[in-house]
Amino acid sequence: MRSKLAPLAAYALLAGLGAVAASRPAAAADVAPAPSADCNRHCLLSILTTYTEALVDRDVSRLAVSAQLRVTSNGVVTTLGHGQVWGGVKRIPYRHAFVDPVTGAAVFYGTLTNTPTRDAEQWWFYVVRLKVVREQISEIEEIAYDGTLGGTPASSLDLPHSIYDTYLPQVERSTRAQLFAIADKYFDAVTGAINYHDVPWHPECQRIELGTFTVNSRLGPGSCGGEFKDPKVRWTVCNRRFYIADEERGVVLAIGNFMTPPELPTNNGSVVFEVFKIQDGLIRHIEAFFRGNGQLHSGWGEGPGS
Repeated sequence: MRSKLAPLAAYALLAGLGAVAASRPAAAADVAPAPSADCNRHCLLSILTTYTEALVDRDVSRLAVSAQLRVTSNGVVTTLGHGQVWGGVKRIPYRHAFVDPVTGAAVFYGTLTNTPTRDAEQWWFYVVRLKVVREQISEIEEIAYDGTLGGTPASSLDLPHSIYDTYLPQVERSTRAQLFAIADKYFDAVTGAINYHDVPWHPECQRIELGTFTVNSRLGPGSCGGEFKDPKVRWTVCNRRFYIADEERGVVLAIGNFMTPPELPTNNGSVVFEVFKIQDGLIRHIEAFFRGNGQLHSGWGEGPGS
């Protein structure tokens, strides 16, 4: 599994429940999300639409925000409409939304570009997490990464994988607690706390990060689990945050700080959004978005004031 976190030759395996865990959290299944059911799926998706329109229009006036709004861009505290990509976006070709009415979380994976424009063409991989309380945005966590750097360019992404929108029969579903626990077990394997054989892999498992297949490919010939045979495929995953669990679709989304182990200094660390498709209790698909050139801090849950 090769990554844009380290020079192209390096591997990657980069990967909220309102509560944030320590570097090795209590089992994710034991962490209870704070109820936030005042905004259903329709409400959360509509807010994401308003947000993405504001990004392209460069106009935040239609956004309903809390007086206690907190915003970060690439881990740095900022103000609404002043993140790295604000002001230059003209199109959002790749769009993928995930929401959870229980936690009030709404996450958007996208690719952004300033084209058509007279300026130099620019692309970004982009992910944003919103927390919605009483139909107002109270938290914004944005990550943007130059989509023209090595690897798969952001311009190559078009439509998201439909597997994440596919409903599962009742017998193939996992509970919220099980979904969070499976994602946490994946992070344990990345950290090296458990053997990769102990992670529930689906035989059809694929993993994509920033548009690139990191398994079952020329770049990374190993399977979702088999790539862990390479001792370089390891990061210490701390500040694990679990935000979205969709039992009907078998989708779980979590965020972790993938920190560089001292013995693997070329494994560049970053804050990673990982979304999983879980079917029959097995990880069938994984997609990761993050800053490929590294990000040490998320700005959330890492200490006082975060």
